Amino acid sequence: MIGLLALSLASTTACTSQVSGSPDGEVVRPSLTPAATDLPRAGQCTDGALAVVDCAKPHEGETVDIGQFTGMGADYPSERDLRRQGVAGCRQAVAGYLGSPDHDATRLQAHVLWPSRDGWAMGHRWRLCSVVELGPDGQRRKRTGALRDLLKGAGFGQVQLCAQGSPSKDADPKVTLCDGPHLAEAVPGVLDLGEPGDPAPSREQVDEKAKDHCATAVAGYVGAQRSDVAASWRSFGSQAWSEGFTAVVCYAEATRPFTGRLWGLGTNPLPA
Repeated sequence: MIGLLALSLASTTACTSQVSGSPDGEVVRPSLTPAATDLPRAGQCTDGALAVVDCAKPHEGETVDIGQFTGMGADYPSERDLRRQGVAGCRQAVAGYLGSPDHDATRLQAHVLWPSRDGWAMGHRWRLCSVVELGPDGQRRKRTGALRDLLKGAGFGQVQLCAQGSPSKDADPKVTLCDGPHLAEAVPGVLDLGEPGDPAPSREQVDEKAKDHCATAVAGYVGAQRSDVAASWRSFGSQAWSEGFTAVVCYAEATRPFTGRLWGLGTNPLPA
């Protein structure tokens, strides 16, 4: 599950922290063996794995793309190989579908399904990519309405990632909804560090690239230089790099918990 920002280039910054495990792109292998032509189409919403429902009604997922696994033999691949190709491709598709790569700074995450062993033996090579919203408990939330191009406009605030703890200091900063008390807010402007096939950068290399980027991102987000808000950032770590988790997420981290938003706060008092 995903764990989980500096008001000028001169602001105090906090070092990076890595998110443990596989932070999103949960993979489900359905026991059914449908052909690609029987799968939900891009833009259709689903409840559970493959059942299509009206997007205006509560649902768990929204289909983004139907792709194909390539370069794999007749034998059923390992989960590691399926994840490397399936999750990386799905994350790219989700960024295009939502209109921005900033989904890593939100509760929206990629979700991949692929054929079962029996389906693979029948020649099925599809991978179904959908986007889901996670709650603070890491479980998929039912939502209403379509997500296509949500992050092109003002939709970021609807699904923004907030944390009760410190992204810079806590191993688990505890994701929470932004309308309740929290200490930090993920900001638009995730930093892409490379391609999944590239060598994963070291912690020091991540910090060097993230420091100025996150300071600038927070400055634009908050709108003023403040002594009570600093930049911090988190990366996903080398384990997830090969699956396409190559981004750094910047956070606006306050000196105390607050209720409200730092977005456009300027020089106004920190919310209570």
